[in-house]
Amino acid sequence: MASEPILAVSNVSLRKGQALLLDDVSFVLQPGRFYGLLGPNGAGKSSLLKILYRADKASSGSIKLSGQELATIPRRAYASRVGALVQESVSLSGLSLLEVVRLGLLPRRLDPAEIDTRSRAALDDVGLSHRADDDATHLSGGEQQRLFFAQILALAPDLYLLDEPHNHLDLHFQYRLLDLVRQRGATILASFHDMGLAARYCDEVLLVDHGRIVGQGPIANVLSRERLAETYRVDGAFVDGRLEVRGAV
Repeated sequence: MASEPILAVSNVSLRKGQALLLDDVSFVLQPGRFYGLLGPNGAGKSSLLKILYRADKASSGSIKLSGQELATIPRRAYASRVGALVQESVSLSGLSLLEVVRLGLLPRRLDPAEIDTRSRAALDDVGLSHRADDDATHLSGGEQQRLFFAQILALAPDLYLLDEPHNHLDLHFQYRLLDLVRQRGATILASFHDMGLAARYCDEVLLVDHGRIVGQGPIANVLSRERLAETYRVDGAFVDGRLEVRGAV
């Protein structure tokens, strides 16, 4: 018997004024798998992720976490199980790196000793332990991204929602941090523009175009030559697990 999906999205739509940003989106995520969310700019990837991490509310449809309707789960309980790496800018003024990571653990209701242990271990994972007491406002863009990775790694949620996790990171940390997340054995849904990273990490991908899911499955199957031309407007194909692009269509 198949296991119960950790996340089930059914017929979700999102309207903003006259714009239909998501149109009848349905999919399920199974426990312990790495899913990629692909699509061109403006396809609806970030809109979908915002609904899933509860920064926005769907206009219609149903979302269930382990069989329970999203709207019925208290926010703190949801935040303890679902961790999000987002693109919205936040103010870190007056906070040390260690304090930022600790704040991410508030939903867990842990004792102070465990909060400190988890936070310091996560900063070490992302290569920032030597700056634990520094002011977080003095970080570069890449260092801030690593700090937010530390926050979500310390939380250790059941479901990771990662909006373009490779943003601002050099190659070393792109691989290092995605390896760390994958090694946790949780379920991951991450949006990617980099097809090489998506092919390396994803068990399956969901392809979004004009607010709809137009394909789901292994990346080489979903991104056929025809689909690449239609969705991304490039002449390309996957060869031996790598995307080869001849040029624009």
